Amino acid sequence: MDVNLSSEERAQILQTIEMFEVITQTQPDDCQSLDILKEAYVKIGQQNEALRVARRLAQAYLQSGLYSSALLECEGILLKEPTAADVLALMGEIESRMGLPSSARATAAPSASSAPPPLAPAANGQIESPEAANLMQVPRTKRLPGQGAPVMPAMLPEEDGNGHFASFLAHHRMVPEALATASFQKVRAATTRRSPGSMTPAPSLLEEIARDGGPAVDLLLGQLVEITKSGYVPLESYDIDRAIVRLLPETLTIGRLLVPFDVVSRTVMIALCNPFDAAAKEAAASQLDYHIQWYLAKPAALVRVLRDVYRLDAAD
Repeated sequence: MDVNLSSEERAQILQTIEMFEVITQTQPDDCQSLDILKEAYVKIGQQNEALRVARRLAQAYLQSGLYSSALLECEGILLKEPTAADVLALMGEIESRMGLPSSARATAAPSASSAPPPLAPAANGQIESPEAANLMQVPRTKRLPGQGAPVMPAMLPEEDGNGHFASFLAHHRMVPEALATASFQKVRAATTRRSPGSMTPAPSLLEEIARDGGPAVDLLLGQLVEITKSGYVPLESYDIDRAIVRLLPETLTIGRLLVPFDVVSRTVMIALCNPFDAAAKEAAASQLDYHIQWYLAKPAALVRVLRDVYRLDAAD
């Protein structure tokens, strides 16, 4: 156990482990969630469990075609278990898929002491190839010493990515084009009517589509997870510390439906329902001195958390 952990921090990490064990059982190739789960076990000193998850993570990287990351994970395991036959066999399979001889591994893969480079964000809100940049990734540390003041929420552009989101849903035949366009227009009108500093949660394109007779939100989220390879968190089952949600200002939480829901070490996990809101994601990264992992969640679950944290029902 990490002697520096308070009882509250340990309890929070144990809750994180419980939740992400469930998530990774239903989404076995979710590399983000497996990485968080592994780090949580390391944090509380459960080395055997961390190695178990590391093996799963290496397999998930392999299945996703992220061969260098898979090799890096294997090397980390071998530092603890130098003769692990299953890991050595897995490394041989990875090298074979990469078309490399075993002797080339040391130069082809990163060393176990170095981190893989961060994936580039889709700053224009457009989907990129999953191997080039995952939709739910942003650079790990956006605010660095000497870079000046972070982007302030009031400076957020009006563009919230819902137009790109609607186009994506129509392009992938998840929603008829006419329905996607009509629902987008309603959401844009509702967003325009919101006054600055409004404590009414922002509208959701997914919920508007469902209200207009389109597919259910659950179905759309399931398809999004499958297509974008994004993580999903059942936020409605998560016991969230209000202080974590308040890591971001209300302009981003209430105004853009971004909900920080957990912190493990130097990583904060943020749930959202509009993965195309590049401006809000950029602003969140500029506000936080944390690595960020992004997860999709149900809009209704996001709103429920916000109503509880900010006591919006009482304000109504």
